[in-house]
Amino acid sequence: MNRRAAWTVIAAIVAFALFCMSVLLWGSWWRFPGMPTAEEWSALFGATALIALGFAWYQIRQVDQSNKALIASNEHSQHVNVEAVRPRVQVALRADRTVLKERGGPVTGTLYIAVRNIGVSPAINVKLRVSPPFTSLETFFKPGMMGQHFEEVNRVFNGETAFPTLNPGNSYIWFLGRAPELFEESAHIPRRWTVEAEYTGTISDKPFHDTFILDLDVEKRIELPVDPLIRIGKDIQVVGEKLERIRNATPRTFNLGEETLATLRRPQSALRPRLRMRQRQIRGRIDP
Repeated sequence: MNRRAAWTVIAAIVAFALFCMSVLLWGSWWRFPGMPTAEEWSALFGATALIALGFAWYQIRQVDQSNKALIASNEHSQHVNVEAVRPRVQVALRADRTVLKERGGPVTGTLYIAVRNIGVSPAINVKLRVSPPFTSLETFFKPGMMGQHFEEVNRVFNGETAFPTLNPGNSYIWFLGRAPELFEESAHIPRRWTVEAEYTGTISDKPFHDTFILDLDVEKRIELPVDPLIRIGKDIQVVGEKLERIRNATPRTFNLGEETLATLRRPQSALRPRLRMRQRQIRGRIDP
């Protein structure tokens, strides 16, 4: 309610109070022939007071709604500012394709569990929790080494603070297995893991919560393009190997026959007449 409306309501209430006091002191001093009675005047002023109270209630309600809208706008602006500079921890499966020397071979690669901060500010006290625990196939490890490896991996994802500080752009990976063996249905391992992340930031004490689904049946359809520079390097390597095989297949020494050796042993004077005769024959064919 603005100041003008408040003064209007106060003036109406004061005027009504003064009128009631004048009635008590001097009686019906306003009585004129044909004028309303005291009861009618009281009803009129009562109605006026009710109208003023209703107007005041409407103004108070308008101010309250305006305050609520302002508070909501401030909260939204604060939320937008926090989202723009907050840390963002991401947990995903990362696949690195193995580029073979020969083209047209089967697509193979290595699968990793990757944790990184894709936000613009550090993540503080990062806690990760996975269900069910990570595991893989024994064929990817030396005998007895898989249990030790995933014991260390699952210790990071046990719900305790895994990273006191996770800086933007930093990425941490753990070996999970090789493709396409890990994507086969016959692999007796979980097909999906759920990872919950909880962490705070440097701009807000309010914790952030994110949930990630790591699904092998989804990840096996991911596109793994080959880096053109790596492909060119492999092609050059193949060409070099083929040239090396050709060079090795060519004999470094030549065996001359008896007739060739006898010709080379003749004196040069004996060879010159034959060469001159041969030159004359060629000139005779060329000259018209």
